[in-house]
Amino acid sequence: MDSSLSSLLATFENIRRTQAENRERLPDLEDRASRLKETREYAIRENEALWRKARENLKDNGVRVFFVRSGEEAIEVVLSLVGDEKLVVKSKSNVTKQIHLTESLEARGVEVVETDIGDRIIQIARMPPTHPTCPAANLDRYEIAGILEHHLKRPVPPDPGTITGLLRDEIREKIRCAKIGITGANAVCAGEGSLVLVHNEGNILKVATHTEKHIIITSQEKIYPNLDEAINMVKVLTFYGTGHITTSYIDVISGPSKTADVEGILVPGIHGPRDVILIVLETPGITSEPELYHCIGCGNCLTICPTYRAVGNRFGRESQLGGIGLVKASIMDPVEEIFYCTTCDLCRENCPLEIPVRETLLKSRREYVKRYNLIEGHEKLIQNIRETGRIFNEKPPEVGEVKRASIVYFRGCMSTFRRREIAEAAEDLLNKTGVEYTLIDERCCGSPVLKTGTGIEELIDHNISQIEETGAETILFTCPGCLETFKDHYPKRYNLLHISEYLSEYLKREIEAGKIELKEVAEASVTYHKPCHLRTDAPEKILREIPGITYKEIEKGCCGAGGGVRSAYPLLSRAIAEERLQAIKETGAQAILSACPFCKENLKEGKQPIYDITEYLKKMIE
Repeated sequence: MDSSLSSLLATFENIRRTQAENRERLPDLEDRASRLKETREYAIRENEALWRKARENLKDNGVRVFFVRSGEEAIEVVLSLVGDEKLVVKSKSNVTKQIHLTESLEARGVEVVETDIGDRIIQIARMPPTHPTCPAANLDRYEIAGILEHHLKRPVPPDPGTITGLLRDEIREKIRCAKIGITGANAVCAGEGSLVLVHNEGNILKVATHTEKHIIITSQEKIYPNLDEAINMVKVLTFYGTGHITTSYIDVISGPSKTADVEGILVPGIHGPRDVILIVLETPGITSEPELYHCIGCGNCLTICPTYRAVGNRFGRESQLGGIGLVKASIMDPVEEIFYCTTCDLCRENCPLEIPVRETLLKSRREYVKRYNLIEGHEKLIQNIRETGRIFNEKPPEVGEVKRASIVYFRGCMSTFRRREIAEAAEDLLNKTGVEYTLIDERCCGSPVLKTGTGIEELIDHNISQIEETGAETILFTCPGCLETFKDHYPKRYNLLHISEYLSEYLKREIEAGKIELKEVAEASVTYHKPCHLRTDAPEKILREIPGITYKEIEKGCCGAGGGVRSAYPLLSRAIAEERLQAIKETGAQAILSACPFCKENLKEGKQPIYDITEYLKKMIE
């Protein structure tokens, strides 16, 4: 692992550790997040009305407002406001990064100085950010000291206090000399005509008050109905972005600096700027994909994202980081990096607003394939499915006579061709239960096709016609991807279960009745890797209830095989698997259990043996 990735992961662990330490201090966090979700839904739904109200109140407060439709238009407005000035001080703003404002100003001979410590570091190094609140998280103190030595032309010890002190002194001098300050805004409050800016270092306060002209650049989705809701957002943003309860500074700006202390006559520009300007950039996709713009930019999704943890900001475009950043970047023109996603959905599970990034990302993939064709690595996979109906171009084992039965066991491609021991164990267990079941001449469920950006109608038609011949009402699966695809894309006329759900009730009933005596197994200490696409806790329930098993729980994570990543980017898939295997190793368990053939295939290189839940249960009741 390279040092930049090690530093990034260390920063992420610090954030998550701080979250754990402070969680009890925010007993109403879930309520706040729920309230914020409603606020964001309202703000996007009523966006135009809120901006009309905001514009009127901002104007009354003395703030000049410009609405622009493109980054180029925003840059032209900024250049006209900067005029002949040759120095601009700037604070953290993702919008300005996305429109390349700094580069445009520099091309006109204007020196632009970032005043946030992290942003100043990556500006000097000419590097993109790696996290919304920790832009230089990929650099350790030694690397930063080296960057500063080159910049300052003097020795710099790798001491955080010394490093930040040198940067602070340089930034302060630039602020002292500058007449133009540019910042972003975390929120625009329609009811008050106020702007909310959040920071820890105090730099935004200086940029906003020590200059003669304060230019604020934000985007259309940053609107809030009032200050109360904006402050609630700040509480949620701060916790999920840094782990802390509150940020050091919450600035509310409601117009230029002014006084009327002499005969009641209003005089602007006292201890702050005479001129405050808000530039609002139109947001493409705010109507077509509104849920994406509920995002508050906390970056919590990045700390848990298996792909981001493996490759850092290569899973992103400039300041648009991670899955949600890439989907936003793909609204106008889809980018190939959207195929780096394993579709594990951990981003939604760890998002305070539960933004469904995966669904929109899959739509972006379909649009990419329409425009540019399949990516290399998926071509053979899709060709196999088109020619044979399966992901492997091999003859499947005979299923025998397809008979009428109440249950169909849908093996799936991986258990049919590569992990046959899972299908064999499942069928052995079903035979032991005495249930009447049947197999069908199945085709691929369609999951890989969906994940790679194409359609699945023919596969659905074939599988449904086969199932209808059996008269079955219940379909059992050992592959969570197949089960999820059936639940989300097939007709809603069957009882769909992972085999562990069926076996959980059966085993409980039979054990309590004394009809089954479980054997001891050599690997009685186990951990369970939960497949990303499995929506049931039945395997955990089985492991907790069966006597004699020491079940060592582990935080949910991704094996790296999903979303077409294993076929298109095997090195990325391997890197994700290695991090997962290290976490599993640290549990001290004798064996790994899972409930997915793809997970078993991708985690088979670990030190501990890995079994599917069906194989493990088969060993216990043989």
